[in-house]
Amino acid sequence: MHRTIENIFLIDDDPIHQQIAKMMIDRQDIPPKIQSFQEAELALEYLKTNASDPGSLPDLILLDLNMPIMDGWDFLDEFEKIRNSFSKPISIHVLTSSVNEDDVTRATKYSSVSGYLVKPMNRDAIAKLLN
Repeated sequence: MHRTIENIFLIDDDPIHQQIAKMMIDRQDIPPKIQSFQEAELALEYLKTNASDPGSLPDLILLDLNMPIMDGWDFLDEFEKIRNSFSKPISIHVLTSSVNEDDVTRATKYSSVSGYLVKPMNRDAIAKLLN
């Protein structure tokens, strides 16, 4: 089943990485709406608050793993608990600087994780993600 990606959440504590990702996504033919969060807990609260409104929910979440307070793993643990409460399916791609094979393996154990991308994102990775 192919879905159009219209709304992306970018969860990353690094504003420079956020800006790079936004630029790469905006260069696509039909750029989706991008909403950024520097704190995973704020993104989680937003998702919980808007769970029943499909127009407010992302189609895709790009999630950094290494963040202060609530890291990407903590976010995934919480997301897994509430993922069935959302009014539409949400795909998560881990977007991280970690090339550690243990992280890749661990990420694939989450049913909501659809992919693993290493920073910085490149044009081909974005195109594949959005098409």
